[in-house]
Amino acid sequence: MRIPGRFRRFFILLLASLPSPAAHADVFSAAFACPPESARPSVYWYWISDQISATGITRDLEAMRDVGIGEAFIGNVDQNEKSRGPVKALTPEWWALVDHAIREGTRLGVKVGIFNCPGWSQSGGPWVRPDQAMRHLVWSETRVSGPASFRGVLPAPANPFQDVATLAFPAPAGDTDTLARHRPVVTVSVGENPPADASALADGRLDGEWPLPLPAKDEKSAPFRLDFVVPDPFTARSLIVHSAARVHAVDWELLVAASPEGPFQSVRTFTSERRDARTQVGPVPFAPVVLSFPAVTGRHFRLVGQHRLPRGATSPALVEIELSAAARVERAPEKQLSKLFEGALPPWNAYSWPDSAAAEDSAAAIPPASVINLSSRLAPDGSLVWDVPPGDWIIQRTGMTPTGVENGPASPEARGLEVDKLNRTHVSAHFEAYAGKLLSRLPAADRASLRRVIADSYETGSCNWTDGFAATFTSRYGYDPLPWLPVLAGHQVGDAVSSDRFLWDLRRLVADLVATEYVGGLRAETARHGLTLWLENYGHWGFPSEFLLYGSQTDELGGEFWADGRMTGIELRAASSAAHTYGLPRVSAEAFTAGRNAFRNTLWDLKARGDRAAAEGVNHFVLHVYIHQPDERPPGVNTWFGTEFNRHNTWFADLAPWIDSLRRVHGVLQAGRPAADLAYF
Repeated sequence: MRIPGRFRRFFILLLASLPSPAAHADVFSAAFACPPESARPSVYWYWISDQISATGITRDLEAMRDVGIGEAFIGNVDQNEKSRGPVKALTPEWWALVDHAIREGTRLGVKVGIFNCPGWSQSGGPWVRPDQAMRHLVWSETRVSGPASFRGVLPAPANPFQDVATLAFPAPAGDTDTLARHRPVVTVSVGENPPADASALADGRLDGEWPLPLPAKDEKSAPFRLDFVVPDPFTARSLIVHSAARVHAVDWELLVAASPEGPFQSVRTFTSERRDARTQVGPVPFAPVVLSFPAVTGRHFRLVGQHRLPRGATSPALVEIELSAAARVERAPEKQLSKLFEGALPPWNAYSWPDSAAAEDSAAAIPPASVINLSSRLAPDGSLVWDVPPGDWIIQRTGMTPTGVENGPASPEARGLEVDKLNRTHVSAHFEAYAGKLLSRLPAADRASLRRVIADSYETGSCNWTDGFAATFTSRYGYDPLPWLPVLAGHQVGDAVSSDRFLWDLRRLVADLVATEYVGGLRAETARHGLTLWLENYGHWGFPSEFLLYGSQTDELGGEFWADGRMTGIELRAASSAAHTYGLPRVSAEAFTAGRNAFRNTLWDLKARGDRAAAEGVNHFVLHVYIHQPDERPPGVNTWFGTEFNRHNTWFADLAPWIDSLRRVHGVLQAGRPAADLAYF
């Protein structure tokens, strides 16, 4: 190939800058013969259920030193309320033992890291106040007609509650026109024994439950049918399925017919799926399913359902089927992060939803300019005085309430609300209440072994608002989010496209702030004390940020893999990709978690799993898990969720050669540089 003259000098300089093969060999040989300190494996050191002793701490650290473990990450974890010990978390005795562990680590040459809070996920404790916690927006709506003078108290939709904005806006066309107002005849068809009266399914009330017909015991799933017939044609633009607070998964099809006899045409197929009731996968675990579609008119609406019964689903039930003439925002609860993906590993399209259907009548959407901010008129007790203009209006009182997620698994004395992930001020206060308290107890000379603060896997779900969020939003996107808050309740503001775009901007800002204010805030606090932040660069069950951005804010990062072959996909790739992107030489991984054969795994069994992790880009292991042993009774204190890397395991004394081999392999890998044929985002 002939290189053009103007590029020749560049290529000559580039080739001259590359090390020779011999130089590479020298680097790798040196790393193999004398691995760097960074190649020594670390270990999760869990203090389980208050079973702790000073003697046991010393013996644990001595055992780690003897086999070549370089660092221990102290985590306070609660496993079994029936076997809790006498040393209660956060008591003076407990803090004294943490001090002792750090001093002993300094004496023995084993570095120490401390988890960012009790438990392993994520950043919370009893010191976090409700106004410092992860919070989400809730609202109440009061309908008024003008011209009139309104004097009344607007209900607070939650307790505790912090007001964000009180808005008034013209009621959009069709907003109260629901199927229930047309007195439908509701019938149910399933097998030979249809259930009892189902009229409550479309009565406009949300205070009852109607059990869904279940398949017979010898059937995995049987379809059932809900029919709604009204005396006059009804036009629908949206459907809201309100389910009871019970685990369920149902595949649905909505059909419509012009006459009670048919024929039917399909309107939408969809799934109502609520498999996980924990607030970690959304602060509204049983949020309604909201659908929008082009207007359809008929007298007979039919829902055909078929169960996909998930684990724990024994008696699914509905509260209300709300067919409405109103234009709604498709999947509004999911798009505002009130309900997140419920599995551990989200597919690529888990947070992609259909666009909201545009209404053919512009009066079905709220003009942004028509939204009136009444916040300054709202008294502290929620009372409002307002001269209502002519027409029908909705007064919406919106504010924040805690998501309710707590740190865990931690001892009862150490549990509390998870700190706000969008606000650096609150993150700083949390840091000072836990890690900062430890740092203030020990002179620098006594805590020479303390190097890192640990933030483990993110398992705390999402928040979607914080103090000052509106100002940050306006600065970032150039428009005020407050007039768009009716979108959260499912109303379309402006039009369908603009409403969806507002929710995209909301999610984008949440994703950014979780990285920059939460992880970035933790890193700033650790740096202020001369420490580094070690972060697992992924999350499960509703992670609200994105891994490359999240991992950009830490000093060091890690992934995770399990001894039994699970959890080997996104967790390792998220760590290695981010580390390679940002030039971090060490890629850690929580290693050999959840060994179901806890005392049957041999080091040979583990080797293949470790080699696979190395092929995924990992070059440093944090062994999972060394359970603190308070005394000498074998097999000691154990757990179900890790391989037993502790001194009571029969092969622990033989770990040194295996750890030496890990050091040499990881030393060589750390000496190299990643080479990738493709970059994929």
